This record gives sequence, structure tokens and C-alpha cells, in this order.
Amino acid sequence: MITIKFFESSDVDEYINNAKAEVEDLFQMYYPDSECELKVDKNEIQFEIIFKDNWSSPEDIDEDVIRDICQSNELYCWILIDNKMNKGYFYDEDDEFVYR
Repeated sequence: MITIKFFESSDVDEYINNAKAEVEDLFQMYYPDSECELKVDKNEIQFEIIFKDNWSSPEDIDEDVIRDICQSNELYCWILIDNKMNKGYFYDEDDEFVYR
């Protein structure tokens, strides 16, 4: 199963809820059948916005969409296959998008 996870460090509810709403709106413009889930870990001061759909491989996911969401929201993103990281993306302070 392929899962896409956007995440960042924060424990501010308003910020988390606004980020979720914006990311969900942007992501579901391209993948309207995807399901969105929010996980918040107050102990680790981190939140995750997780998307699931019937993707057959990571190549089914447009990297430009991921990059735009990461850049506009200053988030990290992992594409996971069976809960193991396949690709990782992040936005850094120098306005550079990096993936590995």
C-alpha cells in the first residue's frame, strides 16, 4: 500500500488545523478519491497529514504536486510503500526543494 505523509513539528492547534485544511484542499484537487487523515502527537510536538489511495507505485504521484505543497506550506513529505519510506521530500530555508 502506498501512503503519502506530509509532516512538520508543531503543537499549535490553529496552525495544525490550517495546514491540514490547505494541504487537503491542494492535494485532493489532483487526487480527489484520496482519503485524508490527521495524526497529532503532542508529546513529540509533531503532526502528520496522511493520504491513502489506490496508487500502484510512487510514480503514479506527481512530484510537482508534492513539491508545490511542501514549498507553499514548508512541510516535509514521505512517500511510503507498506509503511517504509520510498522517497522523501523537504523544503529548506533557502527556498530549495530536495528529494531523496
